[in-house]
Amino acid sequence: MVSYENFFLFILISILGPLIGVLILIIFNAFEKQIYLLEVENSKVLLEKELETTKYVRLNQQIQPHFLFNALNSMFSLIRLKRYDHLAEVFEHMVLYLRSKYDQEQTLHLLKEEIEYTNHFLAIQQLRFGNRLRVEWHVEEGTEETLVIPYLIQTLVENAFKHGIENLEGPGVVKIIIQATEQRLFITVKDNGPGFALNPLEEKSGVGIGLKNISTRLHLLFGEEAQMTFSLDHQHEERGGKVIVSMPKVMDMDELGGEMNEHSNIR
Repeated sequence: MVSYENFFLFILISILGPLIGVLILIIFNAFEKQIYLLEVENSKVLLEKELETTKYVRLNQQIQPHFLFNALNSMFSLIRLKRYDHLAEVFEHMVLYLRSKYDQEQTLHLLKEEIEYTNHFLAIQQLRFGNRLRVEWHVEEGTEETLVIPYLIQTLVENAFKHGIENLEGPGVVKIIIQATEQRLFITVKDNGPGFALNPLEEKSGVGIGLKNISTRLHLLFGEEAQMTFSLDHQHEERGGKVIVSMPKVMDMDELGGEMNEHSNIR
């Protein structure tokens, strides 16, 4: 004879068993759906990273020809002025620039490399302007091993020539000032020309595009942690335009990874 306790246990199992099975099935399906959503989200993040990286590389490649165009323009200027003796030097700087071990897909490179590339451009301009041009470098000790985006200083210097030096009748001065704190890097390019538009990033000229390129790449890497500011000075002796880039101070790619994990989709 079945006891009351066994009968009650049988009824309880008969009722709760299917309910527990259904509950386990619901939990399993929810867990499976969550895994699927996580996989979709992860794929979306990876796609965004790939798109951002592709965009950054394309921007890097876009700005490189500026040097070559400027070098060719300088060569044409020297030909018009019949200064044929300087053509070989211009060509030499072009060759040195092209022979430099440079990977266009680099996210960042050493500041000392950026200085080297910029000096090739400045050497050509020095041949073009002669004694009318004075270039001053003020590089704080210890900053040359920091990492910067490729063509950063070169583009800022090109901007100084486009909006400043080329519009002067008298002597031109370009100053490049590089300073750093424990966490920040500051790059300033000044000239004594008539200045530029209040917001050069809105210009549609080649140099305006170049500055916008720099601004976009800085934003892709560092978000709001990187800024580019413009100012004009017509009141003091050292009048002219000034551009300041402020960005996180990065000494190696591991630090870059930390910065980008927080501010960027690029890896």
